[in-house]
Amino acid sequence: MYYRLSDDYALRAWKYVNHAMVYRVLPDPIRVDDGTFALLLLCDGEHDLSESDALNELVRQGIISPCAPGERPSEWSRFRRYEHRFVPHMNLMITGRCNYNCRHCFNAADNADRMSEWSWDDLTDLFDQASDCGFHCITLTGGEPMLYPRFMDAVREIYRRNMVLSQLTTNGSFLTGEILDEFAKLGCRPQIKISFDGIGHHDWMRGRKGAEERTLDAFRLCAERGFRTMAQIQVNRETVGNLRETVKLLDEIGVDKFRLIRTTPVPRWTKNAPDGTIPLPEYFERMLDFTEWYMRGGFGEEVEIWQYLALYPESGTYSMIPVRSKDGKYHPTHPVCLGNRTMMAVTCEGDVVPCLQMGGYVVEHGYKPDSLKERRLKEILTDGRWLSDVCANHYKLREMNRECGECPWFGFCAGGCRALAILGAAEARGEMDYFASDPLACLFFKGGWYDKIRERLGDFTLDHLARTEEG
Repeated sequence: MYYRLSDDYALRAWKYVNHAMVYRVLPDPIRVDDGTFALLLLCDGEHDLSESDALNELVRQGIISPCAPGERPSEWSRFRRYEHRFVPHMNLMITGRCNYNCRHCFNAADNADRMSEWSWDDLTDLFDQASDCGFHCITLTGGEPMLYPRFMDAVREIYRRNMVLSQLTTNGSFLTGEILDEFAKLGCRPQIKISFDGIGHHDWMRGRKGAEERTLDAFRLCAERGFRTMAQIQVNRETVGNLRETVKLLDEIGVDKFRLIRTTPVPRWTKNAPDGTIPLPEYFERMLDFTEWYMRGGFGEEVEIWQYLALYPESGTYSMIPVRSKDGKYHPTHPVCLGNRTMMAVTCEGDVVPCLQMGGYVVEHGYKPDSLKERRLKEILTDGRWLSDVCANHYKLREMNRECGECPWFGFCAGGCRALAILGAAEARGEMDYFASDPLACLFFKGGWYDKIRERLGDFTLDHLARTEEG
């Protein structure tokens, strides 16, 4: 009997990743065992296969289907091998322009407007390169991505290449029912991440009168149309006082997930609110108080508290985000940041950085790993500073940073967050250092917060590895 791979599945392999399957609507490729992959390669309409339990199971799952002899899989579905390193996601700052003037924007080194954006020809060329290199998942961000002159055309071009828009990071001011309907027609169901900084504070934080009501309307519209939303809430001296009331309101509106983000002292924020950042020990304490309230408050939505805790109230579990190894052991081959390793961050100027959260101070300190205006995407995925940084493992970090390497907590934290490490080095020494120590992780473990949290949250179950936006 003859079989073909279904049109929604594709077989792929990269350097060091030999057997993977892409499902069209999911952002992440699926690893496949050797035997199943070998069988899938034979489901090409050319091989007469004997019926088996394995084949029947693949048919049941919709991965393959019986076919006439010679009926081959689609061009997209057929097996492709890429000789470069595996990176499935691209976080693309499509434009630096924004209709707001946010006081804390990490994309800018000062209060000047960032007006750069991708030309249409360069953007479609980048999409071609991404498709040719095996990228499947695109996140669009900015600036305000929906301010891009041909925003919907860009989304259509992503889907025309059989890639998916997995996330849209927006301030919500340009969301309309017509745009969401067009998304639905394309089969585009991204998680829509909308920034909201609290009742009574959002206009001030965003530098625009009326921003708060427009943002709340965007959340309501997404809920009505059945689109998943995440509220990204800045936590600082101005907003922390009414955080609980803000979360209650957004929960009533129908927000699906919350991400609370400590407003870090990036260049623009320190200029606009010199005393606005909450010191880390106070941040840890206040967020632990919030956690107890939330976990016992009858809420159902997940919460990610930036670089601290992930809360899963429906299951009564939580995770500590600084704990990056569930067994507390040193794993020399693991990447220093899984998020950096699996999501290429591209700025509106075409620079390729480990993550966009490094944006403002990368510019300020002249750190420029690679540029898509100077090199093709395939070249960057083959060698260069960006690839060296994101593929760096725990062994290299320990070699480059003796303080981390000798710390008894290194097996748990694995050096912490690279963006915070670079920020800490820039503040302390005025230089960029990808292998510096993360001051937040150091305080978390050396300050005893690992034990304090377990004691305070004794009624709940610790799930050692968090499912966060950073991976």
